[in-house]
Amino acid sequence: MPAAVEHDGNGSTPGFKRASAAYSYAQRSLDRAIPPSSRQNAYDHISAFAAARPVLFSLLVAQALLSGFPVLLFASFSVSCLVFALGAAILFALFWTGVALLVLVPTLLVTASIGLLVWAWCVGGFVVARWLYHHAPFGADADVQVKAGGKQVNFVKDENGLDGSVVDKQTAE
Repeated sequence: MPAAVEHDGNGSTPGFKRASAAYSYAQRSLDRAIPPSSRQNAYDHISAFAAARPVLFSLLVAQALLSGFPVLLFASFSVSCLVFALGAAILFALFWTGVALLVLVPTLLVTASIGLLVWAWCVGGFVVARWLYHHAPFGADADVQVKAGGKQVNFVKDENGLDGSVVDKQTAE
């Protein structure tokens, strides 16, 4: 014996109401996408073509019905493969970019530290050389020889700049 079916007094069931609501929603969506006048125009052209060439129309309908589903499956497969490949490529690129950043950041820290040390060494050397230049106890326009502590220090100042040498006093004589 069939199960009891609820009626609302109009003779319609809740399932019928849901189906009717779904149909009206689909119809409204279709009307928004393709206006009813455009659809009616297409139906009229198709009907006229079917009346004018029934054999060709039946061939096209049979081909569309039998080949449409495999073509749709192939198209959905192709699109999903493309989306998957693009997603995988993006994830692959992001992963290896992250790995490269893990190498780049420590490398930049080391090279920046070395660059800072080289710069400090150059500035320090410049400051010391400038201080020595300004505070040198003598000035010379030619060759100067100084004997101190058993050593002979020779300075030569000419157009090439300042040059000097230290010679042991015993070997110089």
